[in-house]
Amino acid sequence: MSSTKIINVLKDDSFQEILDLFKAAPAEEVIFVLPKRSKAFQKEDHFTALQSEAKNLSKTVSFLCSNPEINEMARRYKFDVLLARSTAPRKTSPKSTNSINIVNQIEDFYAEPALDDSMISTSGLKVQEALADNKQDREDNTEVPVAVSAQRLDDIYVADRENFQSLKVSGGREKAEEVEIKKFTKYTPKKSLKPNGRLGWATFIVAGLIVMGSVVFITAGKAEVVIKPVGQTLDTKIDVFASDTVAAVDGSKSSIPGQIFNIQKTATEEFPATGSVDVAQKARGAISIYNETSSAQPLVATTRFESADGHIFHTLTSVVVPAAKSGPGKIEVQVIAAKSGSDYNVPAGNFTIPAFKERGDAEKYKKIYGKSSASMHSGTGGKASVATNADLASAKQSLTAKITATVQDELKAQINGLQVINDNQISIGEFNSESPAAGTATFKASLSGSIRTVGFKQSDLEELVVKKIGGGSQTVLPEKLSFSYENIKWDDLKKGLTFTAHVTGKSYAKLDSGQIISNLLGKKDSQIKAYLSGVSGIAEAKVSLSPFWVRSVPKDSDKVRLDLSY
Repeated sequence: MSSTKIINVLKDDSFQEILDLFKAAPAEEVIFVLPKRSKAFQKEDHFTALQSEAKNLSKTVSFLCSNPEINEMARRYKFDVLLARSTAPRKTSPKSTNSINIVNQIEDFYAEPALDDSMISTSGLKVQEALADNKQDREDNTEVPVAVSAQRLDDIYVADRENFQSLKVSGGREKAEEVEIKKFTKYTPKKSLKPNGRLGWATFIVAGLIVMGSVVFITAGKAEVVIKPVGQTLDTKIDVFASDTVAAVDGSKSSIPGQIFNIQKTATEEFPATGSVDVAQKARGAISIYNETSSAQPLVATTRFESADGHIFHTLTSVVVPAAKSGPGKIEVQVIAAKSGSDYNVPAGNFTIPAFKERGDAEKYKKIYGKSSASMHSGTGGKASVATNADLASAKQSLTAKITATVQDELKAQINGLQVINDNQISIGEFNSESPAAGTATFKASLSGSIRTVGFKQSDLEELVVKKIGGGSQTVLPEKLSFSYENIKWDDLKKGLTFTAHVTGKSYAKLDSGQIISNLLGKKDSQIKAYLSGVSGIAEAKVSLSPFWVRSVPKDSDKVRLDLSY
C-alpha cells in the first residue's frame, strides 16, 4: 500500500469526482495538486466535507496550489499547504541527512510565511518524489502545476509561438522554458538615434526590454529564511507570592501584584425532624407573692401554690416576702407544676398557699397570696418531634453545599477577569441547630462560610515565569506553557497568598536573528548549508530565494526576512 498518493485536479473536475478518488486512494497521505483556478475547491463546504472524510479514514491531506485563497482555506481547516517550487527534486547525496532546505523561488516575498513543520523540514523532497511515483495515476496524465515567478519574460514580450523551441536548462533545477529563436536580417544602424520606421521602433522596444530585464535580474533578488530553534522539555516549580502590597512583577522576590478578596456568608434553613420521643413535661411560669401583714414572711423552696382551678405549683427557690408598709410587700418567684400535662398550662390568675389553710392560719391564708400576669406554659404529654443524628448530618451537608456555592458565586462576581486558584477553599463555620418547637416536626439550622484569597492577572504570572526561566540561552513563550498549582495558602503575616506554580511545556534555544541575517548575506547554496549547520540551536531551517534565477542570498539585508518558527 502506497504511503503517499498524488491526485492531480483538473480545472473542470467536480468536487464529488475528487472526493471519490480520495476515498478510494490506498494511501495514508493524499496530496491534491491544483491549478490556480479549480472548480473542485471553490466552496468552503468542499473543505468541510474533505476534513470529515479525512478524519473518518485517518488520512493526512496536503494541498499544492499557487492560489493563495485556496491555500488560506486549506490552512483554516488544518490541512498542510506545500510550497514546492520545481517539478523535480534537486539531486542530493544519498548519505545527506541535513534538514536545511534551500528553494530557488518563492511566490511572494511579502506573503505570510508558512510556519508548519512541512515547510521547514525536508518534506519538500518527499512531495517531489511522490509526484514522480504517481505521475501516471490520473487518466489524463496532466502535468503537475508548479508555482512560478510573479514576473517572467513572456509577461514582457509575447511573440509568435511557432518560432519557439524547447530548451533545457542544465543542472536539473528548472523546468524547461520556451525560448524564442528569431532570425534577424543584417541591420546597418543609422546615424540618427531616433528610431525610424516599424523596424526601428521594434529594435528600440526590444533593447529597452533587455535593459529592463537586466535591471530586474540584478536587483530583484529576495530571500526568506524560516528557522525552527531547538526545543527542550520544561518542567519546573516556582514558589510565588501574590498580594495587593506588591506593586509590580518582581523576579528576584518571585512576587506578583494581586487584589485581596474577603467574602463571608451565612445560610439558614428549616429541615424535617424525623424522630419522636415520649414526653411528659411540666408547665412552668412566674407568680408575684403579696404580703399584707405587718411581718415579713419567709417561704422555703417547693412551697405549694394552688391556682383557682385547683392545680398545684411549687416554688423553685426560697424567698422572703416583705412586710406591708404603705402597701402589700411583693416579690416574684418561678414556679413549676406538680405534675406534667398540658392541663397545667393555666391562664393568668390568683394563687393561694394551701399550707396556711391546713394549719388553720386564716389570716395568713387570706393576706399572703400570689398572682400571675401570664399563663403557665410548656406543659405537655405524649410524643414530641426531635431531630435525629441523621437529620442533623443531612442538614449540615445541605447547608455546606449551599454556602460554598454562595461564596463562590459572590467571588466570581467580584474578580472581574482576574485569576483565582483556590476558589474551592471555603472555610466552613460552626453548625448550629434548634430543637423542634412544640407541636411542630421541623427544626431550624444555620451555617456560615468564608474565603480570603488573592486574584491576579495570568499575564503577570507568565511574565514572572519568563523572568525566572527565560534568561540565558533559552527563550520561553507563555503560549507554549501549561500551569498547575500546589500548596495554596493564605499568609496572615504577609497578608497575601502563597502558592507553588508547576510549569510544564517547552523552552527554545535563543537565536540572534540579526547576526544570522548578517552572516547569510551573499552566500550561495553550499555556503548557506554550511553556515546554518554550524549554528548551535537550529533544529531545522529553510531558505527560499526568488525570483527563480536567483542563486544566492542578496547582499542587502533589507531584502532578507527571517522568521523563527516555534
